[in-house]
Amino acid sequence: MPRGQYYPEELREAARQLRREGYSLNEISAKLGPPKNTLTLWVRGIELTPEQSQRLHEREVEANGRNRALAMMAHRAARLARIDEVHKQAEAMLQTADDLTFTNHIAAAMLYLAEGAKAEAAFAFGNSNPHIIRYWMYLLRSSFTLDESKFRIQVMCRADQDEAELRQYWMELTGIPRCIKSHVDARTQGKATKRLNYKGVCLIHYYDVSIRRYLDALAHGLMERSLGSTPQLTSDSSLAPVSCTGVTASLNGSVRTD
Repeated sequence: MPRGQYYPEELREAARQLRREGYSLNEISAKLGPPKNTLTLWVRGIELTPEQSQRLHEREVEANGRNRALAMMAHRAARLARIDEVHKQAEAMLQTADDLTFTNHIAAAMLYLAEGAKAEAAFAFGNSNPHIIRYWMYLLRSSFTLDESKFRIQVMCRADQDEAELRQYWMELTGIPRCIKSHVDARTQGKATKRLNYKGVCLIHYYDVSIRRYLDALAHGLMERSLGSTPQLTSDSSLAPVSCTGVTASLNGSVRTD
C-alpha cells in the first residue's frame, strides 16, 4: 500500500513551471496546494536567475516586515487587554471601599510610611510626581484640621534647572505660598537633564508633629495586625531620612537629589 498522498504528474509539472518563473515555495504551495516539503523534492535542480532570487528576497523582506507589524499589533492589543482587566479588578475593589474617610487615612499613613521624613518639630513628604504630591495634599486637607500657615515647600533640583520657575510651579500646584531654601545638586553641574518635563522634587514640610504621630501609629498598627508583632515606633527625636523618587533627604539639612 503506497504511503503518503498521490499527486498527478500534471500538478508536479505545474509546480516546476512556476518555480522556473521565479515563484517561491510558499507562493507555489498557496496556488497548487502541496506542502513546501513536497514541493522541495519536485523542484530540486531548478536554479533561479539572479533577478528572480532578488525578487524573492525583496518579497521575503516585505513579508517579514508585515509579519513584525502584525505581531506588534497583536502584542499591543494583548497588553492593552491585560491592562484593562487589572483596571477593572482595581475598580471593583474600589467599589468596596465605601468609607472615604477610612480609605483616605489608610492611604495617607501608607504614603507617609514609604516617603515620609520625621523630625522633632515637623514632618515632610517628598516626591517628583505632581500627581502624587497633589494626592498627598488632598489626603491631608480632606482628613485633618490643618493650619495652612505651618506648610512650607522645598524644591530640590538639578543644576541646569530654573529654581524660581520650579518654586512657582510647585507653589501653584500645592497651594502653599511659602518656601524654604531650595537645594541644587552640585553633582549635576554640567550635566543636562534628560527626563522630559522633570520638575525636580517637591518636599512638603508641615511644622506640627501631631498628625505625624497619628499617621505613624496608624501605619505601624496596620503592620502589627498583618505581621503579628509590634514594630518599634519612631521617637520624636529621630531624624529618619525620606526616600522618594529622585531624592534622599532629612530635615536636618542633609539633602541629595538624583
